[in-house]
Amino acid sequence: MTHIRFRLFAIVATLAASSLIAHADTFNFSVNGSAGGFSGSGILTASDNGSGDFVITGITGTGVTGLIAPNGFNGNDNLLFPSSQPTLDSHGFSFTAANGPDQFDVNIFNDGTGYFAFFRDEDAFTNTIPVSFETSSTTSPVPEPSTLVLIGMGLLGAAGTVRRKAGQNSSL
Repeated sequence: MTHIRFRLFAIVATLAASSLIAHADTFNFSVNGSAGGFSGSGILTASDNGSGDFVITGITGTGVTGLIAPNGFNGNDNLLFPSSQPTLDSHGFSFTAANGPDQFDVNIFNDGTGYFAFFRDEDAFTNTIPVSFETSSTTSPVPEPSTLVLIGMGLLGAAGTVRRKAGQNSSL
């Protein structure tokens, strides 16, 4: 009986650990150029590093065509600090964008004096402009895997209790 309990515990521990690893949060973001000519919004998908900072792993938004991997453009590290101000560091995050036929690489960062966007287009023209940058956390309507594991374990426990009581009653 203890061997079965150990196996059950090992399965639950494995499922719980894998659900923690797979957890990702989403953040709404908006960015606006202070001089006009640049604005955008979308959703950042990020994984918690466990220390309050997040690694951005995905991005969607109007005109956004993809996330650039860390150190892929302008020294980006794709870190987000949602509980701090500023929410980005001096390396920021980078993505590719399109506006009609024009293609851009964009890096949003904070140099300690404010937020900026560094652009490079397909003709290698570059520009840095001051921007406002805001994020807000979003909630997921889908239950986390660990929640489903807890519900499943509760149902298994209840079924075992009912079975045990039914066995005891039949022996009377």
